[in-house]
Amino acid sequence: MKGQKDIESVLVAMLAKVPSVVVTQKLNSANFTVKKKVFAFTSGDRIVLKLPPDTVRNLVKVKAASMLVMGKRTMKEWVVIHLKNPSDAKKQSGLLKEAMIFVSSKA
Repeated sequence: MKGQKDIESVLVAMLAKVPSVVVTQKLNSANFTVKKKVFAFTSGDRIVLKLPPDTVRNLVKVKAASMLVMGKRTMKEWVVIHLKNPSDAKKQSGLLKEAMIFVSSKA
């Protein structure tokens, strides 16, 4: 559990510095929003990101991420990335930025 909280802490610290990002805690996860829309959230030792379909396909293809499944439904624009330690969270800054831009651009 401590490793999970450390990963979450790193992500919160990274994203709380971005002026347009709002960080909230819900249940056992941190949610990251921009323009009142969620672009990422934590789930244990994972980060879940909303990304363009092409990026999702590429990440899944190279096995860098898996599709998010909610119940029986596979979410087309969401991927799950497993993080082994807090330094892995920092390596996701490019994808986090892409998720922010993607969600911000949606009407």
